[in-house]
Amino acid sequence: MKNLKFSALLFALVALVSFSSQAQTFKRGDKILNAGIGLLYFGAYANAEFAIEDNIGIGPMVGYTYYNSGGLVGYGDYSYGQFRVGARGAYHLGDVLNLGDDSIDPYVAVGAGLLFDRNNYIYNTNTGNVTYGTRTTIFINPRAGARFPLSNNLSGFGEVGWGASWVTAGVSFGF
Repeated sequence: MKNLKFSALLFALVALVSFSSQAQTFKRGDKILNAGIGLLYFGAYANAEFAIEDNIGIGPMVGYTYYNSGGLVGYGDYSYGQFRVGARGAYHLGDVLNLGDDSIDPYVAVGAGLLFDRNNYIYNTNTGNVTYGTRTTIFINPRAGARFPLSNNLSGFGEVGWGASWVTAGVSFGF
């Protein structure tokens, strides 16, 4: 399963790079706020990115994911909620790939921090017995994505990889 997820992430990165012919330059001093939603699971995600060097950004991140099986698991319902908070670093690939101007900004990123997880499993719907599980753990989430400028300080973005969802889309605000 991990090989399949890694292959999907690698394929998406290659596809993003293959279909792009130009790149937005991420320069030292640039500041971006990303806000997105998960497209495969309900999730919300936000991060700020501060360019500490050309093509390198770091900043805080926060995300929430919720899933409910609706009884599809078998003899009960399963749901979980995950809240994550941490830091993220990104490397913008435009200059490395020598793609040209500002019409796309491909990047790879990795985040790390704390994951607060709560699982609920109703294993007998007749009696309503519920099993709860909670945990706090460290997470690492690799991502690959691209920004597509819509105006001077507004862009759309798409990412694949582990996070609020395996596929996330949203808007980026330059400030």
